[in-house]
Amino acid sequence: MIELKPGQLVRSRAGRDKGKHYLVFRKLDPKHVLLVDGSSRPVDRPKKKNIAHLQHYERQAEPNQLLEPEGLTDSQVARLIKELMPVSQAPDEEV
Repeated sequence: MIELKPGQLVRSRAGRDKGKHYLVFRKLDPKHVLLVDGSSRPVDRPKKKNIAHLQHYERQAEPNQLLEPEGLTDSQVARLIKELMPVSQAPDEEV
């Protein structure tokens, strides 16, 4: 089973959000994680998703970027996703 860590970039492979990129916000249990994207899924309202429905990337935000004193903001999440996203895919591109 895939081990997802907070700050890791993932892409949804199933559901109405298919093709959308997120950052892993928190691991809930061995099968589920909370995801954020900074716009439709802000930090105060993360999305619960089964890890079987996610494509993971080896790209991950640095731990110090996630543990800033004031906490993670939606604009920081959106910036991190844009920085970590593969060059071959545009942010809203359906795959």
